[in-house]
Amino acid sequence: MEEVHLQIPAMMKYLQLAICLCREMCTKIHKTDLGNKFIRDVELCISEACTNAIKYGSRKGTDDNISLRFQIYKNKVRIIIGDRGKGFDLEDVPEPDVKDLPESGYGLYIIKAKMDEVKYERRKDGNYLEMVKYFRDMSGKRSSG
Repeated sequence: MEEVHLQIPAMMKYLQLAICLCREMCTKIHKTDLGNKFIRDVELCISEACTNAIKYGSRKGTDDNISLRFQIYKNKVRIIIGDRGKGFDLEDVPEPDVKDLPESGYGLYIIKAKMDEVKYERRKDGNYLEMVKYFRDMSGKRSSG
């Protein structure tokens, strides 16, 4: 497993840094070509998760940071986003009403749709959203390992 940690200020102007690190992790470190769809899906989820952490997970008026941990395994990428906000219950977040087409509120819905595993944990030291996406072969089957 290869791992990289990044800590950014809880400010939207640093969001692109997290997305760039994601692209680098997916394209430069893993030996096989993951394909543009895989990379775009992971980038989108990083963007949504970090945006939520910045907007809702950071305590207003503080110098909060968002932590990102990227782990590349033989068969998957695992990303953990941490913040120090008050937290939420992942199961209590409703799916957006597509008939009403709200302007926002799709983040967790997108993350759950694009990633293979999504977990959320509230601990004493912060809140952690864990996202896992498995590498697939050309037939769409998960890679072993």
